[in-house]
Parts: sequence; structure tokens; C-alpha cells
Amino acid sequence: MALYEIRTMLTPSRVSLISYGDFSSDFAAILAARALMRRGEGLNVWREGSLVYRIGPSVERNAPPLKIRRVRPKFYQWS
Repeated sequence: MALYEIRTMLTPSRVSLISYGDFSSDFAAILAARALMRRGEGLNVWREGSLVYRIGPSVERNAPPLKIRRVRPKFYQWS
């Protein structure tokens, strides 16, 4: 069994959770880490100093909101 460190991130620079655990394989650690993460978060799984698995934060969370400009039809503009 190896010691694993699991980090979930809201953005690449903000870590929201750090968890440690002993798992029998990389696959078991990855499954446990995916159960811990929330939707839209990034995930890093480290085994004794080496990166085993990584998912970046979701683009939807970091993207700026869309600005929709509403234009009235010509027949509604009275001036």
C-alpha cells in the first residue's frame, strides 16, 4: 500500500481540499478522489511525490459570463 495525496481545486491556484490516504493501487486512489470532487473542480492525485492523475477545473466555472446585447427592432424605436 502506498500513501496518496488528493487535492481538489476550484482554480489552478486555489486548493479547496487536501486529503491523504493509503490505497492498494493508483486506480483505487483515483476512484476515491473522483468521489470527493465536486462538479467543476480540478483534481490532482499524488503518489509519494509523483503525479498520478490530473483533471483541470471545468471551463464553465472559469469562463466570464456571456454579455448579450438586446437590440430592439426598428419599428419599436420611436425617436
